Amino acid sequence: MAAMSARLGRAAAAAAALGVLVGCAATGGSPGSGSAAPDAPLVTGPEAQALLAGLPEPSTDDPALAPATLLERDGGTVLCLGAVAESAPPQCDGPMLEGWDWSTIEHQETGGVRWAQGVGVPVTYDAGSGVATVAGEPVSLASITMPAIEYPSGDLDEAQLAAMQADLAAVPRADVLGATGLDGVLVVDVVLDDGSIQAALDAIYGPGRTFVVSALRATP
Repeated sequence: MAAMSARLGRAAAAAAALGVLVGCAATGGSPGSGSAAPDAPLVTGPEAQALLAGLPEPSTDDPALAPATLLERDGGTVLCLGAVAESAPPQCDGPMLEGWDWSTIEHQETGGVRWAQGVGVPVTYDAGSGVATVAGEPVSLASITMPAIEYPSGDLDEAQLAAMQADLAAVPRADVLGATGLDGVLVVDVVLDDGSIQAALDAIYGPGRTFVVSALRATP
Protein backbone atom coordinates (compact mmCIF):
# COMPACT_ATOMS: atom_id res chain seq x y z
CA MET A 1 0.00 0.00 0.00
CA ALA A 2 2.90 2.38 0.78
CA ALA A 3 4.44 1.70 -2.62
CA MET A 4 1.13 2.34 -4.30
CA SER A 5 0.69 5.64 -2.42
CA ALA A 6 4.16 6.72 -3.50
CA ARG A 7 3.32 5.93 -7.11
CA LEU A 8 0.11 7.96 -6.86
CA GLY A 9 2.01 10.88 -5.35
CA ARG A 10 4.48 10.94 -8.23
CA ALA A 11 1.65 10.65 -10.72
CA ALA A 12 -0.24 13.52 -9.11
CA ALA A 13 2.75 15.79 -9.55
CA ALA A 14 3.02 14.85 -13.18
CA ALA A 15 -0.71 15.25 -13.75
CA ALA A 16 -0.64 18.77 -12.39
CA ALA A 17 1.21 19.79 -15.54
CA LEU A 18 -1.51 18.51 -17.82
CA GLY A 19 -3.39 21.12 -19.81
CA VAL A 20 -7.05 21.01 -20.75
CA LEU A 21 -8.42 20.27 -24.19
CA VAL A 22 -12.04 21.29 -23.70
CA GLY A 23 -14.00 22.89 -26.49
CA CYS A 24 -10.84 24.53 -27.82
CA ALA A 25 -10.76 26.46 -31.05
CA ALA A 26 -8.59 24.94 -33.76
CA THR A 27 -8.30 24.95 -37.51
CA GLY A 28 -9.92 21.60 -38.08
CA GLY A 29 -11.65 20.32 -41.18
CA SER A 30 -15.41 20.17 -41.37
CA PRO A 31 -17.71 17.79 -43.19
CA GLY A 32 -19.50 20.73 -44.81
CA SER A 33 -18.29 22.91 -47.64
CA GLY A 34 -18.51 26.11 -45.59
CA SER A 35 -19.41 27.57 -42.22
CA ALA A 36 -22.90 28.66 -41.27
CA ALA A 37 -23.23 32.29 -40.28
CA PRO A 38 -23.89 32.84 -36.54
CA ASP A 39 -27.44 34.06 -37.24
CA ALA A 40 -28.18 31.68 -40.14
CA PRO A 41 -31.31 29.50 -39.93
CA LEU A 42 -30.70 26.35 -37.91
CA VAL A 43 -30.49 23.25 -40.12
CA THR A 44 -31.55 19.96 -38.49
CA GLY A 45 -32.96 16.63 -39.63
CA PRO A 46 -31.67 14.55 -42.58
CA GLU A 47 -29.48 17.34 -43.99
CA ALA A 48 -27.67 17.87 -40.69
CA GLN A 49 -27.43 14.13 -40.03
CA ALA A 50 -25.76 13.56 -43.39
CA LEU A 51 -23.11 16.13 -42.44
CA LEU A 52 -22.73 14.71 -38.93
CA ALA A 53 -21.85 11.33 -40.44
CA GLY A 54 -18.57 12.92 -41.53
CA LEU A 55 -17.56 14.35 -38.14
CA PRO A 56 -13.80 14.10 -37.51
CA GLU A 57 -12.56 11.29 -35.26
CA PRO A 58 -9.55 12.69 -33.37
CA SER A 59 -6.92 10.39 -31.90
CA THR A 60 -3.85 11.17 -29.81
CA ASP A 61 -0.45 9.51 -29.47
CA ASP A 62 0.46 11.99 -26.74
CA PRO A 63 -0.56 11.07 -23.19
CA ALA A 64 -3.84 12.65 -22.11
CA LEU A 65 -5.44 12.54 -18.67
CA ALA A 66 -8.66 10.52 -18.48
CA PRO A 67 -10.72 11.33 -15.35
CA ALA A 68 -12.68 8.12 -15.15
CA THR A 69 -14.37 5.22 -13.45
CA LEU A 70 -12.65 1.92 -14.27
CA LEU A 71 -14.78 -1.20 -14.62
CA GLU A 72 -13.79 -4.79 -15.25
CA ARG A 73 -16.03 -6.31 -17.92
CA ASP A 74 -15.88 -9.15 -20.46
CA GLY A 75 -12.31 -9.98 -19.57
CA GLY A 76 -11.10 -6.41 -20.06
CA THR A 77 -11.25 -2.96 -18.49
CA VAL A 78 -13.67 -0.22 -19.51
CA LEU A 79 -12.55 3.41 -19.22
CA CYS A 80 -15.89 4.96 -18.26
CA LEU A 81 -15.91 8.61 -19.33
CA GLY A 82 -19.63 9.38 -19.53
CA ALA A 83 -22.52 8.96 -17.14
CA VAL A 84 -22.10 6.37 -14.37
CA ALA A 85 -25.04 4.60 -12.73
CA GLU A 86 -24.26 4.32 -9.04
CA SER A 87 -24.50 0.65 -8.16
CA ALA A 88 -22.15 -2.09 -6.98
CA PRO A 89 -20.49 -2.55 -9.39
CA PRO A 90 -21.33 0.68 -11.26
CA GLN A 91 -22.86 0.61 -14.74
CA CYS A 92 -21.10 2.70 -17.36
CA ASP A 93 -19.57 2.68 -20.82
CA GLY A 94 -16.53 4.04 -22.61
CA PRO A 95 -13.47 2.92 -24.54
CA MET A 96 -11.73 -0.33 -23.67
CA LEU A 97 -8.51 0.31 -21.78
CA GLU A 98 -5.43 -1.70 -22.71
CA GLY A 99 -2.45 -2.16 -20.41
CA TRP A 100 -4.34 -1.60 -17.15
CA ASP A 101 -2.98 -3.22 -13.97
CA TRP A 102 -5.43 -3.35 -11.07
CA SER A 103 -2.58 -3.56 -8.57
CA THR A 104 -1.59 0.04 -9.31
CA ILE A 105 -4.52 1.57 -7.43
CA GLU A 106 -7.01 0.82 -4.68
CA HIS A 107 -10.23 -0.66 -6.00
CA GLN A 108 -13.42 -2.41 -4.96
CA GLU A 109 -14.73 -5.81 -5.94
CA THR A 110 -18.22 -7.30 -5.93
CA GLY A 111 -19.12 -10.71 -7.32
CA GLY A 112 -15.70 -11.05 -8.90
CA VAL A 113 -16.00 -7.69 -10.71
CA ARG A 114 -13.40 -5.03 -9.92
CA TRP A 115 -13.90 -1.29 -10.26
CA ALA A 116 -12.41 2.01 -9.12
CA GLN A 117 -13.88 5.52 -9.14
CA GLY A 118 -12.24 8.93 -9.16
CA VAL A 119 -9.15 7.82 -11.04
CA GLY A 120 -7.05 9.86 -13.46
CA VAL A 121 -5.32 7.64 -16.02
CA PRO A 122 -2.78 8.95 -18.54
CA VAL A 123 -3.71 7.34 -21.86
CA THR A 124 -3.29 7.50 -25.60
CA TYR A 125 -6.40 7.06 -27.71
CA ASP A 126 -7.10 5.55 -31.12
CA ALA A 127 -10.49 6.65 -32.45
CA GLY A 128 -10.42 4.09 -35.24
CA SER A 129 -10.42 1.14 -32.87
CA GLY A 130 -12.07 3.00 -29.99
CA VAL A 131 -9.32 1.82 -27.65
CA ALA A 132 -7.36 3.77 -25.02
CA THR A 133 -3.95 2.57 -23.85
CA VAL A 134 -2.33 3.27 -20.48
CA ALA A 135 0.54 5.72 -20.94
CA GLY A 136 1.60 6.46 -17.36
CA GLU A 137 0.86 5.88 -13.72
CA PRO A 138 -2.69 6.49 -12.43
CA VAL A 139 -3.51 9.27 -10.01
CA SER A 140 -6.34 9.77 -7.52
CA LEU A 141 -8.46 12.70 -8.70
CA ALA A 142 -8.84 13.72 -5.05
CA SER A 143 -5.14 14.63 -5.04
CA ILE A 144 -5.28 17.11 -7.94
CA THR A 145 -7.37 20.13 -8.91
CA MET A 146 -9.13 19.87 -12.24
CA PRO A 147 -9.69 23.21 -14.03
CA ALA A 148 -13.34 24.21 -14.10
CA ILE A 149 -15.20 24.21 -17.42
CA GLU A 150 -16.79 27.55 -18.31
CA TYR A 151 -19.99 26.89 -20.24
CA PRO A 152 -21.27 29.55 -22.65
CA SER A 153 -24.87 30.66 -23.06
CA GLY A 154 -26.90 30.95 -26.25
CA ASP A 155 -30.37 31.61 -27.61
CA LEU A 156 -31.58 28.22 -28.85
CA ASP A 157 -35.01 27.16 -27.62
CA GLU A 158 -35.97 23.74 -26.29
CA ALA A 159 -37.39 22.55 -29.61
CA GLN A 160 -34.21 23.46 -31.46
CA LEU A 161 -32.01 21.80 -28.84
CA ALA A 162 -34.16 18.65 -28.97
CA ALA A 163 -33.85 18.52 -32.76
CA MET A 164 -30.06 18.79 -32.54
CA GLN A 165 -29.97 16.08 -29.87
CA ALA A 166 -32.01 13.84 -32.16
CA ASP A 167 -29.54 14.50 -34.99
CA LEU A 168 -26.58 13.36 -32.90
CA ALA A 169 -28.47 10.35 -31.53
CA ALA A 170 -29.14 9.24 -35.12
CA VAL A 171 -25.41 9.10 -35.91
CA PRO A 172 -23.71 5.95 -34.54
CA ARG A 173 -20.62 7.36 -32.85
CA ALA A 174 -19.21 5.59 -29.79
CA ASP A 175 -16.96 8.57 -29.04
CA VAL A 176 -19.95 10.91 -28.65
CA LEU A 177 -20.83 10.39 -25.00
CA GLY A 178 -23.93 12.56 -24.88
CA ALA A 179 -25.54 15.87 -25.80
CA THR A 180 -27.47 18.11 -23.41
CA GLY A 181 -29.17 21.47 -23.80
CA LEU A 182 -27.77 23.99 -21.35
CA ASP A 183 -28.65 27.70 -21.24
CA GLY A 184 -29.49 27.89 -24.93
CA VAL A 185 -26.47 25.89 -26.14
CA LEU A 186 -26.09 22.19 -26.99
CA VAL A 187 -23.26 20.77 -24.89
CA VAL A 188 -21.71 17.78 -26.67
CA ASP A 189 -19.53 15.45 -24.59
CA VAL A 190 -16.97 13.44 -26.54
CA VAL A 191 -14.07 11.16 -25.71
CA LEU A 192 -11.54 13.48 -27.36
CA ASP A 193 -11.65 16.72 -29.31
CA ASP A 194 -8.62 18.49 -30.72
CA GLY A 195 -10.81 21.35 -31.92
CA SER A 196 -11.85 19.64 -35.16
CA ILE A 197 -15.19 18.35 -33.85
CA GLN A 198 -16.07 21.80 -32.54
CA ALA A 199 -15.14 23.34 -35.88
CA ALA A 200 -17.26 20.81 -37.74
CA LEU A 201 -20.31 21.42 -35.54
CA ASP A 202 -19.86 25.17 -35.98
CA ALA A 203 -19.95 24.61 -39.75
CA ILE A 204 -23.11 22.50 -39.53
CA TYR A 205 -25.15 24.41 -36.94
CA GLY A 206 -23.47 27.80 -36.78
CA PRO A 207 -20.93 29.21 -34.30
CA GLY A 208 -22.03 29.55 -30.69
CA ARG A 209 -24.76 26.93 -30.90
CA THR A 210 -22.74 23.96 -29.68
CA PHE A 211 -20.03 23.56 -27.06
CA VAL A 212 -17.84 20.47 -27.25
CA VAL A 213 -16.37 19.06 -24.03
CA SER A 214 -13.48 16.62 -24.34
CA ALA A 215 -13.34 13.94 -21.64
CA LEU A 216 -9.64 13.39 -22.30
CA ARG A 217 -7.61 16.34 -21.09
CA ALA A 218 -4.47 16.50 -23.13
CA THR A 219 -0.97 17.74 -22.46
CA PRO A 220 0.01 21.00 -24.19
